[in-house]
Amino acid sequence: MLFLYSILAVTLASLLLNVHGQSPDELYQELFVDVQLNRIFKDSKTFSDCIPLRSPQQILELYRNRTVTNFNLTEFVQKNFQEPPPPIELLPEHANWTIVEHCHRLWPYLIRNSTTSDSSLLVLPNSFIIPGGRFRESYYWDAYFIMLGLKQSNYSQLISNMVENFAYLIRKYNHIPNGNRDYYLSRSQPPFFSLMIELLDSIVDEDLLVKYISELEQEYAFWMNNNGLTTGANRRLVQLPDGTKLNRYYDDISRPRPESYYEDYHTANNDTEIYLNIRAAAESGWDFSTRWMINETDLSTIITTQILPIDLNCLMFNLEQVLSQAYQHKHDQSKSDSYAQLADKRKEAIIKYFWSDKENFFMDYNFVQGTHTRSISLAAMFPLWMKIATNQQAKHVIDKIEQLFLKDGGLITTVSENSHQQWDAPNGWAPLQYISYKGIQNYEPTSPLIKEIINRWMKRNEQVFEKSGKMVEKYDVVNMNLDAGGGEYPTQVSLKFI
Repeated sequence: MLFLYSILAVTLASLLLNVHGQSPDELYQELFVDVQLNRIFKDSKTFSDCIPLRSPQQILELYRNRTVTNFNLTEFVQKNFQEPPPPIELLPEHANWTIVEHCHRLWPYLIRNSTTSDSSLLVLPNSFIIPGGRFRESYYWDAYFIMLGLKQSNYSQLISNMVENFAYLIRKYNHIPNGNRDYYLSRSQPPFFSLMIELLDSIVDEDLLVKYISELEQEYAFWMNNNGLTTGANRRLVQLPDGTKLNRYYDDISRPRPESYYEDYHTANNDTEIYLNIRAAAESGWDFSTRWMINETDLSTIITTQILPIDLNCLMFNLEQVLSQAYQHKHDQSKSDSYAQLADKRKEAIIKYFWSDKENFFMDYNFVQGTHTRSISLAAMFPLWMKIATNQQAKHVIDKIEQLFLKDGGLITTVSENSHQQWDAPNGWAPLQYISYKGIQNYEPTSPLIKEIINRWMKRNEQVFEKSGKMVEKYDVVNMNLDAGGGEYPTQVSLKFI
């Protein structure tokens, strides 16, 4: 590992109480609030990832018994916490590598283990890949696209390790958290676990659908749990007036996210509904986007929990299909048929509720208002990726992708231009480029648009790489001379070999 804790911190780890399951804001209470609102650290995530040098109870007691006269909060934090290791950006292995070679050589520097923990980090049994920068842990939906890259680099064992990590999290917490941190336990992310199983199943000589059937069902139960209610919305399940059941993003807590405490506090101004909707948007992975907002220039108008998202319900369709296949492999035809019927019903519901005849496009659905939202986004490509769209619908969507989304550097994320949120135009994101060209390929395999998307996206990536020696998490695909922007943290970059 590049990021090693000090000998002192490791020694003290054995003295710390087992506090996992409680996020840092719960553990440190008013101390946490004071540290975050006084901006002791520029990035709110830093304090949430700090390593306590004594038990949290002792630290909180010391803070409560402090002498107010000449008290220095910064000094108190420095005495009682060790900061997480800073991101490493430069690596002394200079060579005239191509962008492809650069990608292949990055993996060893991003491999981590968390078999023990003395901070908010959740323990995992196997090694995993982190995104890098401020993101020092494993993330759920990112991991699927990481696995696609690992497959190209022949890291099949690492893919297997990561799948087993996620299965372990499901067994332990009944769901896969947003990331392996205590403060992420209240929410998940887009359910890509079934796709991970399919990916690994294509590599190894083992029936993984049967092996992980229990975990697949547990994840399904997590998303479909509505505490026994038969109508309305509860947690992540929504039952519409006609009896149709679809899913939304949600979070079980309505207070500021610890990793973005300062930002959430000032956005919501203690409005618990806004906190809940911000957290729900964080579960979506699209944090943040005009998909979730009434006023595209005002994040406080966020209404994520009122929205049935296209992408989430397409992923749930895939999960139902995979469960049907798994039970078929297990020779349980009754359960296989049951999940197949659920998948068929969801497919019908996706066509019914997400297709807009007015826009000739798939749109998110506001179930409170009973109408489509106004946001036109690349989430519309999920029904094509999952082969849910009819041929005619696919044609309309592909036409609109070419007309509205295709720019010099690839596909913009939404057609919104004024939000300054990172999951909106002018930004493009790699996962959505992949899903889009795969979706087009399912319906028009010889379409020149496929090659056009790939070429423009790669040209943009290569342009930035040639200039900086790095790759970034998102790109401005409209103006080839500008960097991507927006969001609550600086754009994350890959390591650079020097």
